[in-house]
Amino acid sequence: MTTDTDETGVAVLAVLLAACAGSVDVFAFFGLGKAFAGIVTGNLVTAGFGVATGNLGLIRPTLTAVAGCVAGEISWAWLLRRPRAALALLISELVILLGVLAAWLAADAKPSGVVALVLLAAVSVAMGGQSMWALGIHQTTTYFTGMLTKAISGASAGSTGGLRTGIRQFAALLAGAIAGGAVLARLRLAAPAVPVALLAAAITAHMIVTRTSAVRDRAAAPDGGEGPG
Repeated sequence: MTTDTDETGVAVLAVLLAACAGSVDVFAFFGLGKAFAGIVTGNLVTAGFGVATGNLGLIRPTLTAVAGCVAGEISWAWLLRRPRAALALLISELVILLGVLAAWLAADAKPSGVVALVLLAAVSVAMGGQSMWALGIHQTTTYFTGMLTKAISGASAGSTGGLRTGIRQFAALLAGAIAGGAVLARLRLAAPAVPVALLAAAITAHMIVTRTSAVRDRAAAPDGGEGPG
């Protein structure tokens, strides 16, 4: 049984993850090589233009990001089959972003060449993994074109719930992008810390939701969830 508390907790979690994704994409595009970490369509179009014009500077980062995103989705899809993997995978995403932050600081916030591509691949793996993870809570945190189409379709049929959720998630993505962009422009060294902080908050929200649900389930069980004495 889903309660209002559960729904609120999941909504907070989804908002934090969307904000994290927005900040990561700003960081990836403007800090690592003009490629998005979690937007495959845009990257493929850019790569196509690079092929048409012979511009390797467009092809390398975009295909790296696409490959990283797909690798993250495949890995997370496989790992999510395991029991109680959700929290571990959120923490794994955090570890990846912390590694990117460390490498970014080591490069004095100006990575180039292979280093920049490796960091781009890493954040793309994280966003691909997050996309797959978010399916488990029936939320969109990285891919919004499909969500927008579905929300508008539902609204045209008289259902506004999806539209309200879509607006909430779009606002979260934009807020994360603004925060990430502001830090990248004014305090470049700290840019990767924005998604790290947002993801850490999301992990906390997930733990609270999970714990609350577990306590409620135990309380609802016969004899308060206690076995025979």
